[in-house]
Parts: sequence; structure tokens; C-alpha cells
Amino acid sequence: MADYRKMYYVLCKAIDDVIDPLKHIPLAAPYAQQLQRALLEAEELYISTTPYAEKTEDPKIIQIRTDE
Repeated sequence: MADYRKMYYVLCKAIDDVIDPLKHIPLAAPYAQQLQRALLEAEELYISTTPYAEKTEDPKIIQIRTDE
């Protein structure tokens, strides 16, 4: 099965590594901003759709949830 977390990490890290240098190139600055917006949107989607465990009143039961 594909490890999407690792793929997400590799891609987002590469984008994050090049954003700051691109901001200093006048013709590339708009593209750096576009990458920054996409990176923030991807981060928000990842956070809001990643399942997490939430405790319930019964200590034997843990509810799996996502923010959406």
C-alpha cells in the first residue's frame, strides 16, 4: 500500500525548501507565493482529514474522528 504520509512529507519538504530562495528572485516571487498558498492548503487538508483517537466517557472506548 502506498505510504501517502511519506509522499506528502517528501513533497511538502521540497516545496518548503525552495520557497524562500524563490522569493528573492523578482520574476519567481509570484510563483513562490503560489507554492506557499498551496502548501498551506495541503497542510490544512492533511490536518483536517487525518484520523485521530478521542477518548469517551467509557475508558474502554476510543472514538476515531477527523475534523471534517
